Amino acid sequence: MSMNKDFKEFLELLNYHKVKYVIVGAHAVTAHSRPRSTGDLDVLIEASKENAKKIVAALTDFGFDSLKLKVEDFCKTGFVIQLGYEPNRIDILTSVTGVEWKEIWENKINDVLGSSEIPVFFIGKEQLIKNKMAAGRELDIKDAERLIKFKSKGENP
Repeated sequence: MSMNKDFKEFLELLNYHKVKYVIVGAHAVTAHSRPRSTGDLDVLIEASKENAKKIVAALTDFGFDSLKLKVEDFCKTGFVIQLGYEPNRIDILTSVTGVEWKEIWENKINDVLGSSEIPVFFIGKEQLIKNKMAAGRELDIKDAERLIKFKSKGENP
């Protein structure tokens, strides 16, 4: 799958600034099973002051300093910022339903997104299933069922 240039630049900046993040949502479902269409890239970040400083720096370098986002915005759970429009939208979240950051970070998967060859972190399969089940939308339940059926990369069949 070809990578949108904005997604690529954004992920490179997250890595450059050493932001603690994991990719969640449809791109994570794809990483753990098979491709699913989506209109955005969902990125979960750790809601801490140190990490918030890093994400604000990355967003400034990405050209979104005009939004006047503050470190405090990214320190509280439940914060969501959407950059751009589908199909190239980037959603940055400070929490997800059904699973805590600590568990997510301890079980993250190192991989690459699509054909980008950019190293990224994905939410672990079990944590993604918990998140999708807790979210409870019809699409999320279907994603969870798909994840349960497929083996993750590196697992023995």
